[in-house]
Amino acid sequence: MSVAKPPRKRLTKRTIILLAILVLLLGGLAWDGSPLAGLLLRQAIHLKFSDVRQVTPTELVAWTRDPNRPPPLLVDARPEDQFRVSHIQGAVQLDPTHPDLAVFAHVPRDQPLVVYDATGVIGSAMVVALTAAGFSRASSLDGGIFRWVNEGHSVVSDSAEVTRVHPVSWAWGRLLKSRYRP
Repeated sequence: MSVAKPPRKRLTKRTIILLAILVLLLGGLAWDGSPLAGLLLRQAIHLKFSDVRQVTPTELVAWTRDPNRPPPLLVDARPEDQFRVSHIQGAVQLDPTHPDLAVFAHVPRDQPLVVYDATGVIGSAMVVALTAAGFSRASSLDGGIFRWVNEGHSVVSDSAEVTRVHPVSWAWGRLLKSRYRP
């Protein structure tokens, strides 16, 4: 007596949709500049630093062009070697590993500050520290300098416009569009 084989399972509509979503997610992580990974990282930062005001690159550009608002002091919270490769025009560098707030001795405590790093993690943490030090109008650049350049905004090195940003590492560099990686 032969044993009947169980019927072969077919792909259901639900399985096909789930597979399609999985492929899209993986593609979003591998895409140049990894927009999905950037979005997921920004959401995680917003959850971790929910009290930190985030300023998008578009909002920062509008803010700096608005004659009715005092311009923010831009603070680059990346190590010196990353700052030398490129930074946003007019930014002052503050080493995140050994922050020296003496740089801000002349800055009024109500001066608007926008702090950024590569991705927004350290910038948000630095905003918490600056707020604790008495700076009442500190914000973080949402997505950091990676999002800034990925959205087409310029960076400089020694006052000359450049097109490269220090990638921090190979893995973090995947958040940058390839044209901005060294």
